[in-house]
Amino acid sequence: MIVEPTLIIDEVKAKSNIKKMVMKAQKNGCEFRPHFKTHQSYAIGDWFRNEGVQGITVSSLKMAEYFSKKGWESITVAFPVNTLDKERIKRLTENIDLRVLVNNGTALNELDRFLNHPIGIYIELDPGYGRTGIPFNDIEKIRTIKVSVDSNPKFRFEGFYTHTGHSYKCRSKEEILDLITPVLEKLEKINSEFNSGICFGDTPSCSVLESFGVINQVSPGNFVFYDWTQYTIGSCSINEIAIAMQCPVVAKFETRNELLIHGGAVHFSKDFLFNDEKVPYYGVLAETKDDGWGNQIHGAVLKSVSQEHGIVSYPNELMDTINPGDIVTILPIHSCLTADSMAKYQTVNGQILDHMNKHIFD
Repeated sequence: MIVEPTLIIDEVKAKSNIKKMVMKAQKNGCEFRPHFKTHQSYAIGDWFRNEGVQGITVSSLKMAEYFSKKGWESITVAFPVNTLDKERIKRLTENIDLRVLVNNGTALNELDRFLNHPIGIYIELDPGYGRTGIPFNDIEKIRTIKVSVDSNPKFRFEGFYTHTGHSYKCRSKEEILDLITPVLEKLEKINSEFNSGICFGDTPSCSVLESFGVINQVSPGNFVFYDWTQYTIGSCSINEIAIAMQCPVVAKFETRNELLIHGGAVHFSKDFLFNDEKVPYYGVLAETKDDGWGNQIHGAVLKSVSQEHGIVSYPNELMDTINPGDIVTILPIHSCLTADSMAKYQTVNGQILDHMNKHIFD
């Protein structure tokens, strides 16, 4: 019984999403190192292991420790290495194949100073996203760092790592392909120059591309659940979205066609999209069913969130069908942040699945 905001996962859809991406990587001859920052769950991690996945990607050293305790022995931390956290790095390199991202010589010098065991190094490249990494055209800096990696026995060069996060701004498959095609061409030049492996991993690109070119590793993460943003981008169908929030209706305001729900920013985060009128919204309502959820309810959106409150705009013709005490189902804008905020999952059958941040709410 749902009595508070609850993140529901459709296990069948999530496992199907995993299998599809595994098969696409295999078809392209790529190693599949999925990003676990989206689900952050031992149980869901096992669904990947059951599909033959052996190496994974995470977003922090803390997350690497969490999954290493479950037996994952090859872990990439897809975040510029934080050498201040040297004790955790040292512990991990003693026990697993740890791989980190480097984009400057200072980080390499620090790693060399305190490491006692080898570590895998990816040189991080910026594909034009503008967040982090060395620009593709800065060949001399790339070469200097690669020479430093290759010449140090503590370092094992794993290749180049790049994340085209700006693909999330696209709004169709065609836009994604227009963005990614020149990136792939630049990666071919990098490969020709250095003859090294390339790891690539954003969900829109990995979902839409049929061929990965010179890329030999892929590490998408959001695809395990997808979300409303991925649907609007063109990365997935609405039937592939594998999580939804179910929230109690606590008040009804007929004169303004709105519902007050228990479900706010601490549950959904504050990620939003704009509708055609450039008005922000924070989720889209779907039919609530005993076995999860059904079709989108057109015209019904989560229009605003504060800490615990959520205001739902609901179609006037449906207001008589819903009352306080009912449950609404909302497809999240961004599944990664919603999952991180909620810190646990409930399957459509009522089973509770773990999350790395679960202890915060226990």
